[in-house]
Order: sequence, then structure tokens, then C-alpha cells
Amino acid sequence: MIRRWFALPQLQDEYEAFAARVLHYTLLLLICVAASFVFFVSSPSQLIYIPAILAVFGGCYYLLHSGHFRLASLIFVSGMWIVITLASFNINGIRNASISSYAIVIIFSAILFPDRSVVVFTGLSLLSAIILTVGETWGVLPLHTTPLYVTDRFFQQVALFSAAGILLSAASRMIRSSSIRIRRHEKTLLERNRELEAEIAERQRSEANLRISEEKYRLLFENIPVMAGVYAKDGEIILLNKAAAQTFNGTPETLQGRNLRDVFTWEDAERAIANQARVIEERKDVLSEGKTSLSDGGEFHYLRHIIPLPDTSNSSAPQVLVLTTDLTAKYQAEQRERELALAQERNTFLTDFFSTLSHDLKTPLTVMNTSLYLLKRAATEDQREERMARISEQVVLMDKYIQDMLTISRLEHVASFNFQELDLNRLVESVIDLLRPRIEGKQISFQFNGQPNLPAIRGDEDQLRRMLTNLIENAVNYTPAGGKVTVNTQTHDNQVVLEVIDSGIGIEAEAVPHIFERFFRAANATAFERSGTGLGLAIVKKIVETHTATIDVGSKLGEGTTFSVQFSRS
Repeated sequence: MIRRWFALPQLQDEYEAFAARVLHYTLLLLICVAASFVFFVSSPSQLIYIPAILAVFGGCYYLLHSGHFRLASLIFVSGMWIVITLASFNINGIRNASISSYAIVIIFSAILFPDRSVVVFTGLSLLSAIILTVGETWGVLPLHTTPLYVTDRFFQQVALFSAAGILLSAASRMIRSSSIRIRRHEKTLLERNRELEAEIAERQRSEANLRISEEKYRLLFENIPVMAGVYAKDGEIILLNKAAAQTFNGTPETLQGRNLRDVFTWEDAERAIANQARVIEERKDVLSEGKTSLSDGGEFHYLRHIIPLPDTSNSSAPQVLVLTTDLTAKYQAEQRERELALAQERNTFLTDFFSTLSHDLKTPLTVMNTSLYLLKRAATEDQREERMARISEQVVLMDKYIQDMLTISRLEHVASFNFQELDLNRLVESVIDLLRPRIEGKQISFQFNGQPNLPAIRGDEDQLRRMLTNLIENAVNYTPAGGKVTVNTQTHDNQVVLEVIDSGIGIEAEAVPHIFERFFRAANATAFERSGTGLGLAIVKKIVETHTATIDVGSKLGEGTTFSVQFSRS
């Protein structure tokens, strides 16, 4: 508790803390001096002033250590000034030793209060001295004169010198501390200034490098052959390089600020804007390939990479960078290659076809010539009928060659077909009626299982009839007498399915992948049925493809074959 009252008061403000320390030491000194002076009292008036002074100093000390620095300062300075003034006006006037203590009051007011307080206390002290001097000179003040007391004067001088020493020592320490702090701050500021200069120099170098880098990237952006552009979410063209501007038949200056709807068709522009908006929302880049139509009517194939740009504080809206590679020349070259390959394929096909046809036609022509020669020399009616039947068979075979050739030609060159809704069951029945004489002549079992209320399919009636004829005729041709051929129609997985199942000779496993190739005939098929062009299943495959259908085949040698065709429902 005692240590607390002797400890220095702690204040936040640095100057107030200094002033509080000065007041603390001064009050301790003055209390000690006043208390010591009690033992040397030499007049009745001193018995009044000494306790009063002790009360003022003690109260100020209490207030100072209770956190009331300003109130303690005001009471201390004002109390000292009042005590000095009363003592001077009561005893000895201007010759009173205590009047010189006004200097201490003025100095303390300068330390403990703002500037105006110094002026006030200085003015009051001067006024008091003037009044005392004039009053004593004119004899108007009832001053009480006492003899000089050495002890009294000694304690006054001790208090005055001690207070002056405390003030000057505290001021000196404050000045030295301030000087040290100033030098330290100057050193810190100098170091900070060097750091700032280094930072400024580094920033200037970075800005210069950034400008150089920006210039390099600007030149790269403007001159790369890849089309590059920056677009806003609504399709506004923010930035274009020369390659992109040339594609749009303009320049970067004339196109920047316009909208994609101004350079693309409306449909393509809306699709592009939607893709860019999705990239901005998902913050994921997208790589796509496609084609679009330009406003001048041209077609443009592209490989496009859409990249979301980072959000920046100075950008008004999210943006994307679009890098586009022109694939038009590549697609045109590929198209020409496909056309050339198709032409070569057709040429090869026709060459093979006519070579095979010329070879295969020799046999029926030779048979026909021989039959005509023998017909002329036929001795009986039965011989003539036999020769005429052989000639008729060869004419039918030659007609089949020609019909297959015409069918392949039409499938290769006709651009469109007469598609309409068709009843597959009715088509199958019409083909069965057409082939019934041959079916009955083969002495095989034939069954058609058509699903009632079978959904309609879309197709070209003539081509589908040709496909059905080839499939069913093949099944009949390669099924020995006593065998069985079954035709089924049904729906499965939202598709209309046609099945042609036979118990014929089957197909060798290694031959199955080739049965839809032109002019291909399996070895066992050629041995079983010599008349055939090798185009029947190739025609079937082509018709199936033109109807966006699919065909599957399953076969086991010596047990039979199943063809399954799947159509989409109408």
C-alpha cells in the first residue's frame, strides 16, 4: 500500500506522464520541506501557513495518485499562488522572501497546463508585485513588517532551489529523451527512406518490365495466326486480333465494341453467347469443334477454346478469352479426299463389277449358244423343250445380273429416296407371295410370324421390298429340301425387328465378317448354289444403312443362319 503511494503515476500520454513525474517529485520535496519547517516555527503566522501548505500539498499528492492529474495540477499551482500572495500581502509586502516563489508557480504552470495558463499566472503574479510595490510606496496597504528570520529565509530558499532543480533536471531529461528519440526517429526515417527509395526503384523496374512484357504480349496477341478475342458475357467484342478481324471481314478497330450478333447469323451468335456465358458461370474452360455460318454466307469450320478470364476490380463485367483455329481448309481438303476416295471406290467397284459381270456372263452366253446350236438340231419335241428351258434359265440369270447392277448404281448415286410410313408385315407378305413358286419348288417348310398391330416404320417401299427379297431368297436358296425358313416381325426396346431364320448350310466363321462385301461369296455357298452375283447381301447392307437401321447375323456351319434387322419406330 505504501509502495503504491510512492510509485510514479502512470499516464497514457507521454508529455502528461512527464509532467506527472515532475509534480510527484516536487510534491514529495515540498511536503518534506514543509514538514521539516514545522520544527523551526518562529512566528504565529507560520503556525497558520505551514499546516495550510501541508494540506494543499498532501491533497494534491492524493489527487495525483488517484488518477486526477489535471485537478491535482490546478490545485497545486493555484494553491501555491494564493499562499504566496496572501503571505506577501500580509507580511513584509514586496520584501517578503516568498514572493520570489512566483517564478516557481509560473514555471509549473508552463509545464502542467496549456500555453494560456502560463500567460494568466504570469500576468497575475506581475499584477500582485505591482500592487505590493505601489501600495508600500504610497503607504496605502496595511502591511505587517516583521524582522528577518534566517531560518524562515533558509527553508524558503531550500524549497525554491530544490523545486528549480527538479524542474530543470526533469526538463533536461525530457530534452535529452526527446533528442534521443528525434535522432532515433531520424535514423529510422532515413532507413525507411532508403527502403522506400529501393522499393520505388524496384517498382519502377517492375513497371518497366511489365510495360515491355505487355508490349510483347500485345504484339503476340495481335499477330498470331490463331484467331483470338476477348468477349463480354452478353457477346460484346472487347478485343480482337488481326486474324479474328479478317475472318469477320473487318479490322480490330471497326469490330471492337460491336456484338457477335453483328458478325454471325442469329442462331450461331446465340449459341456462341450461351457457350461463353456457361464458361463464365462454371469457371471452366471448354474445347469444342464445329462449324458456323458467317454473315456473308460463308461456312467456317473451327476448333474453339473458351477460357474464363480472372475477375479484376477494373473490369465492368466477367469476360472470356476465345482462341479459334480455322479448320475450314482442313475440312475442305478432307472433303476432297473423301470425294476422291469415293470416286476411286466407285471406279474400283465398277471395274470389279464389269470384270466379274463379263466373266459371269460368259457362262450363260456359252450355254445359250450351245442350246441354240442343239435346238437347231433337235430331232424331237422333248429335246426342243429341254433346250428352250435351258435358254430361259440363262436369260433369268442374266436378268438378275443386270438388276443387281442397276440396284447398286441407284444406291450409290440416288441422293434421296421416297420415305413414307410402311406396314412391314404387308411388305413381307407381298414378297412371300412373289417368291412362293420358288419356295414350293424347293420343298421346304416356310413360316411367317407377323406380330399383330406392328408399329409402322419409315422407309422407301421399293428398296425395302428389294432388301426383303434378297434376304428371304437367300434363305430359300441355301436351305436344302426338307429344311425350314422362318420370318418373324416383332417389337423390342422401342424398335421394330425383322428376323429371317433358315436351317440351311450356314456360313463359315471366317467368312461371316465379309458376307456384306461386294462380289463376296463363301466357298460353301458357291459349291451349293452356282448362280449368284455376290451382290445380294451388299445391296441389303446398303439399303439398311440408308434407312438408319442396323443388321446382325448369326450363323453356324451346317445348322443355319439368322439375319436380324432393327428399324426405328415411325
